[in-house]
Amino acid sequence: MSGRLPPRVDVAIIGGGFAGCATAWALRERGVRATILEREAELGRHASGRGAGLGRQLADDDETTALTVRGAAVLRERLGAHWTPTGGILAFDDLEQAGVYVERARRFRVPHELLVADAVRARWPMVDGLDLAAALFIPTDGVIDTRGLLHAYARETGLYVDAHVERITDGLVETARGHVDARVVVDATGAWSGPLIGFPPLDVRKRHLFVLEASPVSRTVPFLWHLGAHELYVRAAADGVLVSPCDRGATTASDQQPDTDAEVRLREHLTPASTTLASAGIVRRWACQRAFAADRRMRLGRDSTRPWLVHATALGGHGATASAAIGETVATEVLAALRDL
Repeated sequence: MSGRLPPRVDVAIIGGGFAGCATAWALRERGVRATILEREAELGRHASGRGAGLGRQLADDDETTALTVRGAAVLRERLGAHWTPTGGILAFDDLEQAGVYVERARRFRVPHELLVADAVRARWPMVDGLDLAAALFIPTDGVIDTRGLLHAYARETGLYVDAHVERITDGLVETARGHVDARVVVDATGAWSGPLIGFPPLDVRKRHLFVLEASPVSRTVPFLWHLGAHELYVRAAADGVLVSPCDRGATTASDQQPDTDAEVRLREHLTPASTTLASAGIVRRWACQRAFAADRRMRLGRDSTRPWLVHATALGGHGATASAAIGETVATEVLAALRDL
């Protein structure tokens, strides 16, 4: 949205990624219109819009899994236009780790099926070199249209782009386009969170993604995520096969660009898993960033000392799948803050 910023609002959300847009959506569902202030000219420019869109429900811990399971359910049931029900395969080279995921699936009542190695390779014959000790098929996983979902969340909100926030003081938000006095401010700035609100910087990690030339793969084939010593994931793409070596190099918040040696590292990583993909041409490549708090937990909720501030950061790469649940959680905190102020 262009034009002058509103001088006063009930809720100002800083950041137009999944945390911010889903919070605006959840507030709209409860009758509260929020204002989103996005630093770039488009939504999800640095993280939310650059991910692979894998709707993986079983995460590495129970707290995150509670959010991803709930989020995926909302996407399937209410935002299905942005969800392709492919199912997902989690593969392991360690039986003990596989057992942990099976137990997590049972606790959260996530439908799952144990697969033998041949069943995995039947779906993904081009990665037949994976070291497979066990695999789980999750039929309710899927693939997310990330950009479409972001815009669906942001619909009917007061969205202002090119509104880089420079300072926040007691609810007064100072931006490059002017000032906004908000009763409640939601910090949804992702990798940039920390210094803006007087906290230490988050731990920011860079990940590379590639689309490789390959024989066409049906868009209904389950994505495959190998949670092993050589972690990687693959899924069908319109112009080839999307692959990530799941790298996690330390970086700082920025417009991430591919490293000069990223292709070399990809080839080395893929060689044991797939001679076909290891030698395939590259159609596209890009880099994204994921942000973590020190305890690796999402930072969702009211600030302990500033009643006007609500946190919605440190999503750790689970923003797309968990987005609806994150929005619901943060919206509840915002409404509580509005009542108390």
